[in-house]
Amino acid sequence: MPITDTPDVNALPSSSRLLKSTLIALVTAIVILVAVVLPAEYGVDITGVGRILGLTEMGALKVELAKEAAAADAAEATAAASAASGNRSGAADAAARPVSAAAVTGDSQWTNVTVIPLAPNQGREVKLVMVKGAVAEFEWSVAGGRVNHDTHGDSTGRPNSYINYRKATGVTGDSGQLTAAMDGAHGWFWRNRGSDLVTVTLRTRGTYTELKKMY
Repeated sequence: MPITDTPDVNALPSSSRLLKSTLIALVTAIVILVAVVLPAEYGVDITGVGRILGLTEMGALKVELAKEAAAADAAEATAAASAASGNRSGAADAAARPVSAAAVTGDSQWTNVTVIPLAPNQGREVKLVMVKGAVAEFEWSVAGGRVNHDTHGDSTGRPNSYINYRKATGVTGDSGQLTAAMDGAHGWFWRNRGSDLVTVTLRTRGTYTELKKMY
C-alpha cells in the first residue's frame, strides 16, 4: 500500500464544528473582557464580578494614576517651556532683578528646617499648628525631581472642616505666606510620582506653636 500524507477526510472537523468552536472562543473572550479586563484595567464593572474579585478598585486606581501621570507630564512640559523662555528673555535683565529675601537668608533665619525624603509614589505631610489669622512664612524646594503638592488646613475644633489653599503637579518648589483661615493645623502634602528618590526641604517661620510631621 503506498504511503501518502493526504489526511483522512473523515478525520477533519466539519464546518459546523469549526463554527461552533469559533463561537465558543468568541463568547469566552467577550466574557473575559467584560468580567475581568474592563474592571481590572479601566474600573468598568458591568457584571459586578470585578467588585467581588477586587478588580474594580484596582482598575479605578490605575485610571486615577494614569490621569495624575498625564497631568504631571503636561505640567512638566509647560514648566520646561516656560523655563526655556525665561532663560532666553531673562539673561539681559538678570543684573537688574532684585534677589528675594528668601534667597539671601540662611537657615539660621528660619525657625524650622525640615527635610523630607520621598521614595517613588510616596507621600508625606507636614503641618503647622496655628490660630485663626496667624501668618507663617515658608519656602520649600525639591532636589532630585518634581512633586505634586497640596497646601491645605483643617480645624482641630470642628470635625470635617477643611480648606485648600493651593495645589499643583510636577513642581520643584513654592514659597510665600500661609495665613490660617481657622484654628487648626495648616501645611503641605507632597507626593513623588517620579521613578527616583527626591528630597523636599521645607523652611518655616512665623506665628505657629508647633510643627507636626504627619508620618
